[in-house]
Amino acid sequence: MMINIFIYTFSIIFLLNIIPIFGPPTWAVLSFISFTYSIPSFPLFIFIALCASTLGRFVLTLSSKHIIRNHFLSKKYKTNLDNLKKHLEKRPHYASIVFFIEAFTPLPSDQLFIAYGLTGMKLRYAFIPFVIARIFTYSFWVYTANEISKSILAKSLTQLSFLSWPFILAEILLLFLVYSFIKIDWKHFILYHKFRMIH
Repeated sequence: MMINIFIYTFSIIFLLNIIPIFGPPTWAVLSFISFTYSIPSFPLFIFIALCASTLGRFVLTLSSKHIIRNHFLSKKYKTNLDNLKKHLEKRPHYASIVFFIEAFTPLPSDQLFIAYGLTGMKLRYAFIPFVIARIFTYSFWVYTANEISKSILAKSLTQLSFLSWPFILAEILLLFLVYSFIKIDWKHFILYHKFRMIH
């Protein structure tokens, strides 16, 4: 049973984190698992969940970088994103701060990793702060869920997270932001601090 729950957790969390859209938030799934099943070791449970989510986001980011960027973006948009990449690589802490802060929110992070993959930047700027922050957030949700231990709350959290219209609206909005991210003339914005779209 102990091994089964860990395998189950790793598989579910990994698969959820490679889904590019409409996947339930990891924190909600971990909360549901933690008070639906008997967890033999919470530190190990959190560690496995963290490894699974990080590996899933790693695959999603690499897919964005090597598949979407290389096979679906025109040379014009690649050059545009390269301008942003050159600017951010001089200030890598900008990206690190964004990922660190986002990891503490209940908002979906899939589109953020997709957008980051499109820039082609080094993964460590995003993943190191993200993993550090998720150690705290996963621990909080897992231990809180275990203390509450009420399935009604679990179901309400899960439904609110990925079946309700606010979640669907947020996912659609984030997809639009990724599209806008590609279309923004980053060279013009860096030089003049004004937004302009590439046509």
